[in-house]
Amino acid sequence: MHEPHELGRVVPEVTRPVVLMMAAVVTVSLASCAAEEPPAVAPDLVWNGAEPDGPLESDPWVSTIRAGHLAFGLAANAADFSDPDLTRTWRPTEVDQFVTRAQGELLRGNAKVYLGPLPFAPLAVEVEEGGTSARVAACIDDYDTLPREPADGSRWPTPLIYFVELTGDGQRRIVGAERPPEQFVLPDGAELTPDYCDGVPIPRATFDPPPDLETLSKKGRDDVVPPAPSDPSVAP
Repeated sequence: MHEPHELGRVVPEVTRPVVLMMAAVVTVSLASCAAEEPPAVAPDLVWNGAEPDGPLESDPWVSTIRAGHLAFGLAANAADFSDPDLTRTWRPTEVDQFVTRAQGELLRGNAKVYLGPLPFAPLAVEVEEGGTSARVAACIDDYDTLPREPADGSRWPTPLIYFVELTGDGQRRIVGAERPPEQFVLPDGAELTPDYCDGVPIPRATFDPPPDLETLSKKGRDDVVPPAPSDPSVAP
């Protein structure tokens, strides 16, 4: 998302035909500059240590979650939730919640940027009969944000179960997540608990260049961009 350019220009009073001609030249010139402006470039991901390469990283259900967290971080930092990468990987109601949260934060003057996607370590994938949905067990850690959010008593790292569904158009989407039920047993026989997550390496990455908090802070509630209604990926 590009910030609007300052286009004001004072044209001295000459004769009316000359002023009109100058205005036309300025208009054409500005239109040409706007057309040539390059699109925004997504930041690189810099991993703190090795990039995740475990056996589950190639699983399409896991890939959807990792892609969804990346898309969310980029969208939240720009207050622009129209990127198809976001609407392809999250259920529309989830995206609506992201938009509402961003609008509320900007309205209250509580803008924050995410320094990277949510740290996430997949542990197991359970595909339901028929192959149209799956549960992904994982350990997650807290986001790094700027400004840093105050401690709220949450326990990190923590276990989480993601619910992912295969839609009619062949896309996988995250439809929810929750704490694991009691005695959720992993394939290795261990129970998925916060204590178990203490011993799990959870990959963490940061955006390079880092997001611009000052630019986001200048935005207001009405500057938040929702998904386009005509976006075919928004359909359930």
